[in-house]
Amino acid sequence: MQSNPLLKNIFRGWLRTALLILGLLAGVSPLSATEAVDLRELMDDDVFRSAGLHRLSPQELAVLNAWIQNHFEEQAETGEQGVARGQPGGVEAFGREHLPDDARGGSVPDEIRGRIVGDFRGWSGNTTFRLENGQVWRQAEAGRFFVRAENPVVVIRRGALGSYLLSVEGYGSTVRVRRVD
Repeated sequence: MQSNPLLKNIFRGWLRTALLILGLLAGVSPLSATEAVDLRELMDDDVFRSAGLHRLSPQELAVLNAWIQNHFEEQAETGEQGVARGQPGGVEAFGREHLPDDARGGSVPDEIRGRIVGDFRGWSGNTTFRLENGQVWRQAEAGRFFVRAENPVVVIRRGALGSYLLSVEGYGSTVRVRRVD
């Protein structure tokens, strides 16, 4: 099945717009739960139009406003840096924001390197990745990649909008993952 180039362009435009909005809002303090986010009020009209937001339907704009509201509420719960105070940092904290009973803290790197334990045969939709450092990650998007390797080196990098991307060293494929332990 071929992908639709129009849909790809729409998605790329939406992603660029979302990243622009996050960049613009990066300096704004987290909003309280009682403050409703409305990008039309946060941005002047020229910025709103140049970001392409005027092309969104009222429903699409409401979804984006709600996502930003939820993002800032989560930040307010964990502190401005998105990190709970008094918790360990470093490699141990990498990806912990996706775990229940959030135990993040300290300085968190932008990527980690490690090895998958044992025989690795790629991913196929709901694959679990167990690393030698004890972390467990799960595939968070559809996709398949077949390879056979023993204890391969992997790199997990921060992606856009709070996501993480896993790649196997020596191969060009990546998959979006979520930390589960």
